[in-house]
Amino acid sequence: MIEAERTALQEWKAHWPLIVAGLVGFSFYSMVTYSLGTFMEPLEKAFGWSRAEISVGLTIFGLTATFVGPPMGAVLDRIGSRRIALYGLILSGATFSLFSLADGSLTQWFGLWLVFSLCSVAIKSTVWSAGTSSVFSTSRGLALAAVLSGSALGQVFAPLIANALIQSQGWSQAYLYIGLGWAGLGALLVALFFHDAHALGQRQAAAAKGGDGRLPGLTIAEACRDSRVIRIALANLLMAFAGAGVTVHLVPLLTETGMTRGQAVEIAASAGVAGLVGKFLAGWLLDRFQGSLVPVGSFAIGGLGYFLLLDTFGTRGELLLGTLCLGFAGGAGLQVSTYLISRYAGLRNFGAIFGTIASAMMAGTSFGPLLAGAIHDATGSYTGLLWTAAPVMFVCAMLFAGLGPYPRFTVPTSPDDLSAQPAPAE
Repeated sequence: MIEAERTALQEWKAHWPLIVAGLVGFSFYSMVTYSLGTFMEPLEKAFGWSRAEISVGLTIFGLTATFVGPPMGAVLDRIGSRRIALYGLILSGATFSLFSLADGSLTQWFGLWLVFSLCSVAIKSTVWSAGTSSVFSTSRGLALAAVLSGSALGQVFAPLIANALIQSQGWSQAYLYIGLGWAGLGALLVALFFHDAHALGQRQAAAAKGGDGRLPGLTIAEACRDSRVIRIALANLLMAFAGAGVTVHLVPLLTETGMTRGQAVEIAASAGVAGLVGKFLAGWLLDRFQGSLVPVGSFAIGGLGYFLLLDTFGTRGELLLGTLCLGFAGGAGLQVSTYLISRYAGLRNFGAIFGTIASAMMAGTSFGPLLAGAIHDATGSYTGLLWTAAPVMFVCAMLFAGLGPYPRFTVPTSPDDLSAQPAPAE
């Protein structure tokens, strides 16, 4: 344990700047989802759009990531994370600011989302996770928790910043300032500090010592047959479908319980704080314990949160607790899944494998908000959505039960070694 702790400390001393850059960079990607609920009412009033029509933007966002994510992951495995993240932030920030040009045309609105979505694939969680996992091993769980906390950072600050800018400058200028300012800061930090294993030349060094420079892990074909990888992917698809629908509509959902808009924004932002707790607690536990307890518990807490948001007892405390549970599960869920894929599938084709899983998540994300908006438009409430989301999260929890010990992978020693079968687990 002492040696392991020393190694973890060495990893953090060498690579903490990468974590800071990745944290801010990834927060911009998550900001898109968590800010739309705040923009929803101003856009409704400005153009007369329904919430379902506004939510189509996230459907385009998710579908684009679904189809472009896997090939982007394959490119990531070849050239590393640094260049992809840098160019991705520059282009994503510029195209997000173009939402300020929306003029009431739904065709234009959908077109802006398509352009932004194509650029934003380069700043998905896969990019930041691959870069972090390539330089952290002993403390990988905690390191991933830190960099993926960008989603919680976005969840905390996106509603607050967007609401403040909308109140002071209007929704149009809010899009402009967020796109140029937030993404610009992320791009600067990535340019200065985000140096993954590929950028540092560690793979070339490994090749010089007798290997072919590739990291150990499953081939893509092996991952497609591995039941553990399939179960993790399915759980993430279901979680994304249920979670995105509620998260995007959380502010209007809370206002319909009788809260003011300001109170709803404050409670929605608290989910980001809970997400941070979920990520770091899950990361700390995963570095110390194998097994299914962490993922099962994390997803079950999310199911409880959806039940509480039904406002059965009519108290603000119940809604706050439900929001905190939702944030905790969302934070821990992505952290747990990323870590487990890096262990069960290895790092050899992490970009392609996790990129495909992330694409499945985005497929759920693309339709979840659309379905939530349609349910509200048809019934006038979000009750049906919550009654569906709660049991779905409990099913997700059960999919993680009994995954078993982590395999030990052999390192490929030549380009002809295409199987790299895992060694027997300890």
